[in-house]
Order: sequence, then C-alpha cells, then structure tokens
Amino acid sequence: MRDSDQELIEEIRAGSEGAFEELMNRYERLVYRISFIYTGDREDSLDITQNVFIKVYRKLESYRGTGAFKAWLMRITHNENIDWSRSHARYRKHDELTVENAPQLEARQESEASQSENRGRLMRELLGLNPRQREAVMLRYFERMSIREISSILDCTEGTAKSLVFRALERLRGRMVPQGSEL
Repeated sequence: MRDSDQELIEEIRAGSEGAFEELMNRYERLVYRISFIYTGDREDSLDITQNVFIKVYRKLESYRGTGAFKAWLMRITHNENIDWSRSHARYRKHDELTVENAPQLEARQESEASQSENRGRLMRELLGLNPRQREAVMLRYFERMSIREISSILDCTEGTAKSLVFRALERLRGRMVPQGSEL
C-alpha cells in the first residue's frame, strides 16, 4: 500500500489504473456509509458510491492538492447524495430506515445484551435526525473528522457545522436519557 493519497493521485494522473483502484479501495467504505446515511438502502448507496468514484476519476485533474483529498472526496460524496435526495424526495419513506439496514458501526463487539440494545437504540435515534444533522454527527464521531473538515464537506461555516453537531447531540440526549436523569 502506498503511503499517501497524493502519491496515488500522481500515479493516476500518469495513467495508472491500479493506483485508482487502490485509492477507491481506500475510501469506498466511507463513501458507502455516508451514502447510506442519506438513502437507507443498500442498492441506492452502492449506486451513489459508484457515481462518486466515476466523478472522482473524471474530475481528478481539477483537484489541486491544496486541501486534503479526503475532504475533496467527501464534498463530492455530499453533493452526489444531495442530488440523489432531491431526485428521490417524493419517493423516499423515512420509516423504511431501520436498525437492520443501518450501516455497521465500526465498534468493538460487546457481548453484553444491554450494550447491544443501547447501540440499536442509538442507531434508531440517529436515523430519526434530519440527514444534515445525521451526516454531521456521523462525520464527527464515527469518521473522527474535525469541525473544519465537516464544514468543508457540508459547505457551511464552522459555526454552522458546530451548531448542527450540537443540536443533533442535544436531540439525541433528550431521547436517550430518561427524564430526570443526569448525564
């Protein structure tokens, strides 16, 4: 495996198909998970992921290398998902999103039933957030991105990105913590 995205990009620009495949393998799960946040459907998420990488391949010459490639890729992913959401808005049923078809959280598998139940409950509550809040939380806590990276991906100010994360967490706390309990 090559060390940096930039090395792969230079090889792709020089005509290496293998380098593009490696770059795609490096990020396809992330693009899929982000797409699943929007679609709630495996097949639609796979289609969007494919479209994202087609666009990346076609637009790679326009990537200037001034920012992180991952942020550039996430911006394309976000835009592709927004386009999908707009074109499917009248057909989409939010109640079709279930824990069973939710993206797998990359966490250690705990054997205790209560932890599994809490994770399932958290996923149900995450799916209840609006897509923009859900994406902000997923990028922040599951992908460990900075507020700056999130604001770049969501094309908003850092203050707006912070607000999205904050409001989503407040909503989750309100639903996850029993009334009268303290965190």
